[in-house]
Amino acid sequence: LGQRTGLPLKDDALVKSLNVSSTVFQALQTGLVSYVELDSVLSLEDALDIIEVHQVAKENELRIKELQQELSGNG
Repeated sequence: LGQRTGLPLKDDALVKSLNVSSTVFQALQTGLVSYVELDSVLSLEDALDIIEVHQVAKENELRIKELQQELSGNG
């Protein structure tokens, strides 16, 4: 976490959910799926796909932003 954000944080510095699996937590955090969908409609593979799609999209947004900053001379 600290390396990616540039902040001096350890992985255990943030609160983690105790009653929800990390997969469910990550899927819900994407905003692309609801708890009801995870509980009744979607499979584990679906949840993992949603998480992957969200992570790839966020990484690409970050890379585009960094490239735009480099090209504008502000990076």
